[in-house]
Amino acid sequence: MMFRYKKVFLPLLVVVACLSSFNLLCEQADQPVVAYERMMPIYTQDGCYYYNKADMTVIHISLPKAIKTLGSKIILRSPIRFAQWVSSLYYKTKKETFDIVKILNPQQTVPCSRSQELIFTWIGHATFLIQVGDFNILTDPVFGDVKVGPFTLTKRTMPPGVRLEDLPRIDAIVISHNHSDHTDTDSLVALAKAYDPIVYVPEGNKELIASMGFSRVVECTWWDSKVIHKAGKTLKLTCVPALHWSIRFSLQSYRKALWSGWMISANDTNVFFAGDTAYGEHFKQIANEFPSIDVALMPIGPTNEGENMHKNCHVDALEAVDACIDLKARCFVPMHYGTFFLSKDTLTHPLNRLSEYWATKSDVLGDTTLLIARCGQGHTFEKKQSSDAIVQEPQS
Repeated sequence: MMFRYKKVFLPLLVVVACLSSFNLLCEQADQPVVAYERMMPIYTQDGCYYYNKADMTVIHISLPKAIKTLGSKIILRSPIRFAQWVSSLYYKTKKETFDIVKILNPQQTVPCSRSQELIFTWIGHATFLIQVGDFNILTDPVFGDVKVGPFTLTKRTMPPGVRLEDLPRIDAIVISHNHSDHTDTDSLVALAKAYDPIVYVPEGNKELIASMGFSRVVECTWWDSKVIHKAGKTLKLTCVPALHWSIRFSLQSYRKALWSGWMISANDTNVFFAGDTAYGEHFKQIANEFPSIDVALMPIGPTNEGENMHKNCHVDALEAVDACIDLKARCFVPMHYGTFFLSKDTLTHPLNRLSEYWATKSDVLGDTTLLIARCGQGHTFEKKQSSDAIVQEPQS
């Protein structure tokens, strides 16, 4: 009996145990390894989106505030704002770190038609042309003034770095949210007529974008990934969390559409486009999902002299650096400043605060590159084996 147990039953038990362990390992391998709870939007019965319960108490806009804002911007302050704009051209800060005149005077270059390696060109505000893996992607296209319906809310202080008619064929557009300074009707209508690219939007924005003439609009929620295949090449776009809000031309549209950032992935390269966002844990979550982020396109305005007055919906220059540290990005590129004149803070102040704070965080930032991109100038990104990067202007 003992002989039969050792020769027959014991080996059989070992085989069964091994098979069971193998099946368990396979089941575990099929499951995504997430050591934290992913941030997800809260969708309430009234059809509004929030990103946490505390956010439900924040009211960004109301009828009295809308009337006051529009009256102030369009009617009462027009002469004052013109005088401020003129004076801002001669405004100098105490510590002028960058050649602001050079940065904010676009070359209006004509980009190449395609690029396998990454080339990114700041067109202004939150609009970038990203060329990678033979794909051409636009972020939040705005080529003119900020308008609310037929009314001009904010004039553009510098022309776009690339003219609409000089763009290469666009394969995809990513939209972060529906505010007018990120979703310009005139620009999008022109792009739909010229190229009719695929447009990727956060939930609730499909009807708006389709009304501008696009035949292919794809809605996503946070952490959704979409893939485009073309001529053997692959582009992956991932909708990632942001802390912001939404409205489009009416109080009834308040928070009825989601907002997001985007990760643009192709040719073993990851470009993070933050859109508009406050500071939060979502940056660390994004870093966990994407351990290798090559370039982070981060807003640095509005920036105030003291405490961030827009803390519940915007990072300032200092918080943008902290976010870059969380993201572990190899290259930091500031955006969302200088394009539309709101006050002198929108021109030189954000960059100066950025550079000063960057210096204090140099030990933590390590080899991370700070690139102050000139509007209209294309930049290439080259990885090195030591994990740091070379960022330079592409050869013409």
